[in-house]
Amino acid sequence: MTNYSVLTRGSLAVLLVCGFTACDPKANDAAVQAQVTAQMQAKAADDRVAQLEQQVADMKTDKDKSKSIVSNASADQETLNQMSAAHIRALDRQLADARQRASERRRDAATWASAPANQRPRFTTVEVPSGTRITVRMGSELATDRDQPGDPWSGTLSEDVVVGRTVAWSAGTTVSGVVAQSTPAGRLSSGKGGLAIRLTTVGRNGVDAGTYMVVGDTLGKRDAKFIGGTAALGALVGVLTDRNHQGDHALGGAAAGAAAGTALAAATADTVIRIPVSHSVTFSLTAPEQVAIR
Repeated sequence: MTNYSVLTRGSLAVLLVCGFTACDPKANDAAVQAQVTAQMQAKAADDRVAQLEQQVADMKTDKDKSKSIVSNASADQETLNQMSAAHIRALDRQLADARQRASERRRDAATWASAPANQRPRFTTVEVPSGTRITVRMGSELATDRDQPGDPWSGTLSEDVVVGRTVAWSAGTTVSGVVAQSTPAGRLSSGKGGLAIRLTTVGRNGVDAGTYMVVGDTLGKRDAKFIGGTAALGALVGVLTDRNHQGDHALGGAAAGAAAGTALAAATADTVIRIPVSHSVTFSLTAPEQVAIR
């Protein structure tokens, strides 16, 4: 009798599962894909947190700072200390945001796993490859006399990000990031200053997309540069401490110089370095990103 009861309960469970999934192969496939996608995104978010935690730990034990000193002998200690402290503040903010996103993704994964298969959202997943260009429109002006390392900034995608024929992120998608460095022109021993920003989020995805920086002097010269990598303190120091404008050579190809254009140039001699509202800034993914599309 006991065996019969167990068999009956088991048979009913199988019938219920069949009713929700196996009897509808398309629904079953969509349910499984939704759960797998949620789990993958939760793991990716946790991995990003671990990576940032390691970067912060390395900075605070002077590992990255020592590398910077070796590769940038022209940097004075005060400059190096200022930039290292700014870099840590930016990483701390980025880490706090990454932890929040990871918590949300774990919650999503748990919710979708516990939901009946026929009620799980349906997704397709596309991988946006490393090197993909992401162009954003700034939502507000940033300036070295107002914005500090660790401060957040936001904007929107100015154009679709397309993989094959699939739009991974559409134009208008909200993006956000963090100010990585903010030093008025003339503050450093080289006479330069810089305003650097990092893109950290596109839609609901955390991303690694390098650093965009506007470098300038007190005469009003402004140049835009992109620096690949996530922890690029050595590259930032190299650009800002070089007195002979040879920073790109010293970076071993990590930075790509670009004409700043009139939108970034100071009208007169000015120590404030700005990135204007609505200005288009292009980043480049330094690691592939899995994007779930409903």
